[in-house]
This record gives sequence, C-alpha cells and structure tokens, in this order.
Amino acid sequence: MKRPILTLLLCAGILCVRAQEPLLPTPDAKALGMGGVTMTALSASHAIYDNAAMGLFSRDQTQLSSSYYGSADFDAYAVTGAARIGTDNLVQAGWRQHIREAGDNDMAVDLGYSRKIGGRWAVGVVGRYTHLKRPETSADAVAVDLCAAFSQPLELAGRYATLRAGARLADLGGYVGDSAYTLPTNLTAGAALDTYLSDAHEVTVGADLGYCFDPAAAQGFLLSVGAEYNLMQLVQLRAGYHYGERAAYCPSFASVGAGVRFLHLRLDFAYLFAKRDTALRNTYSFSFGLDF
Repeated sequence: MKRPILTLLLCAGILCVRAQEPLLPTPDAKALGMGGVTMTALSASHAIYDNAAMGLFSRDQTQLSSSYYGSADFDAYAVTGAARIGTDNLVQAGWRQHIREAGDNDMAVDLGYSRKIGGRWAVGVVGRYTHLKRPETSADAVAVDLCAAFSQPLELAGRYATLRAGARLADLGGYVGDSAYTLPTNLTAGAALDTYLSDAHEVTVGADLGYCFDPAAAQGFLLSVGAEYNLMQLVQLRAGYHYGERAAYCPSFASVGAGVRFLHLRLDFAYLFAKRDTALRNTYSFSFGLDF
C-alpha cells in the first residue's frame, strides 16, 4: 500500500486504532458514552458487540437496534436483533459496515448464542465473518468471541444495588487464505455497580480492563471507566474516559452521552473528545432501538 490505512476496531471491548488491522468498533452509543465500558453494558443497543452473555440479564424479551457513528473521515452503520428462547437462552444477530473516504469498505456479520447458568451466571459465544474491501485487494476472516457474565443483587446502606461482572476473549480466528492482515486477539474483564439512591434516581459506575495480545505492534493495556445517572428509567446522562497504552493504535479519549427511554423506544447519543491527530477526534454516535 502506498500509504498507511488507519482504521477503528474493537480491541478489548473498547475502541482501538491500528494500522492495517481493520475491524469494526462497537457502535453502541450507550457504551461509548461511558468511555467504552462494554463488558457490563445492560439494556444497551448492541449486546452482541459488547458482552453477548450480559444480554440475558436484561428484562427485554426481544430487541431491535440500529446505530450510526462517524466523523469527518468515516461513516459506520450497524443493525442487530436479539430474542429470548424461554428464560435461559438468547440468540443474537448483527450486521456492520464501515466506509472511509479512501474507498475502503469493511463489513461484518455476527451470530451469537448465550445461556444462563444457575440464575446468576451466563455464558455466550459469537461467530463472526468479516469482509475487507480495498481499491487494490480484498480479504475475508472468520473469528469467535467467548463471553461470560455475572449478576448479583446487593443491599448497600439500606439501598438496593446490583453488582455485575463480565469478561470476553475476542477474535479467536484468522483470515482465510493469504493476507497481510491479522486479527486482534484480546481479553477484557469488567465490573459495574448499579445503586438506587431512591425510586427515581439510579447511579451506575463501571470499569473495564483489557489487553491486546496480537499483533506485537498493538500489544498493551487498555482501561475504560464510566458513570451513568438514570432518572426514573426515562432519561440517562453519561460520561467516561478511556486510556490506551499504545497511543498510536489505541488512543485515549473522554466521552459524554445521553439517553431517553419511553415505552418501547430507546434513543442514545455519545460524543468522543480525542486528540487532533487521531481518527477518534470529533466522533459521535446515535443508537435507536425497540424493546419488547
């Protein structure tokens, strides 16, 4: 290639930037608004791109979601659906597309299955097919994500609370045939605490810690911390921060976000603040969904 290709990807459950390693990042505006905290995202727009097992602890039986996120340099779209089978099983499917000004076009299709174990635990597996289209070449890859989630009700100082934890080993697989690309194998774990200050006011704080194993140029730790204030389950305000050890590949950013829930409708927004010389600068995301 005559020039480097800088693309966004999901590394350790949060946004990463790597040269010539184009995968699609999470389009979930709720997770982005909390600094990229994805392992414990509950009632989010795209659980299959965050932690597929955590979706079983949502109250929703069926969910349809659509997202757009982008900046001056790229546009990305996603559509997902999730449905319970009984009380302990969840099936999910998703489609993503990432288009850049240079004519590069990345597309991925995901299928997931999760199962609850013993009421407090859940496990999940996601299979992924990715197609990369470049002006001079194209490539295809297959990968698998393994997920786990835990949820436990608590009582803190006389207030109702819930402790959630999750982990994911992502992108186990590789490209089909000869290719200069490699998949970013990564591991992420996170925890979050939901606390009801009263019947109308809820506060959530969460953090994720991840590590990118491959390729060597992107190896390093990543950390996301975020918080959400929820008013009467109708309006949410969010903020967060993401730190990337390898600034050239996983840049740091701060984020803010907001959400609205009304009947079966869900709308979320997020905006990222990153350094001027990174692809994440002035990135924003909208997620829209229906919950039943």
